[in-house]
Amino acid sequence: MRIYFSFFLFFLFFFLSGVDKLQAQIGNSSKPRWKRDTIVGDNVFKEQNNWVSGGAGVGKNSQFGGSQFAGGLDYNFHLRMEYFQFGVLVTGDQFGEYNNYEFHLCYGKRKENVNYNFSYYGGLSYCFFYQRFAPNDYSENSTNAIGLYGNAQLIYKLTYDVGIGPGVFIDINTKEVVEGLKLDLYFSGAYRGKKDTYY
Repeated sequence: MRIYFSFFLFFLFFFLSGVDKLQAQIGNSSKPRWKRDTIVGDNVFKEQNNWVSGGAGVGKNSQFGGSQFAGGLDYNFHLRMEYFQFGVLVTGDQFGEYNNYEFHLCYGKRKENVNYNFSYYGGLSYCFFYQRFAPNDYSENSTNAIGLYGNAQLIYKLTYDVGIGPGVFIDINTKEVVEGLKLDLYFSGAYRGKKDTYY
């Protein structure tokens, strides 16, 4: 089964599992949404918040067969209700030995509740990579390319602002296609304080 099909599975899984186990209250309802708070138990969280996610997994490069190690780190931020992502992705024969470095800047959408954070992004990428002539034999000079990057991530929240979950990615340019699956950790900046002291 190809990685492309994973995008469909993420969308399907998210919409089939969108029932909250816990109830949250929305505070400051008179404020614009990007300034509102969410109250979970005794804790106050920002409804619109930034987060960092990163993880590792397996990737595939169209230049050669077989799988490779894939690792990535993304900073996800919002301007009012709009979400953006800046990140880096590396792939290589094994951890610590990379032949492909990719940077991306994307626009995306986010769906968040008490239990899940689902996001998907698309945008531009810049990569430089070393072509492989034979196993463990790469060119000395890198090749550069500008392309398109997309990813989707479904995080299960261990707490409101910490979670873990799978993510899929694809980077396409005129010289190669890199795609894969990662297990990501999620850390958001949503926490504001205790309800009793904050309000």
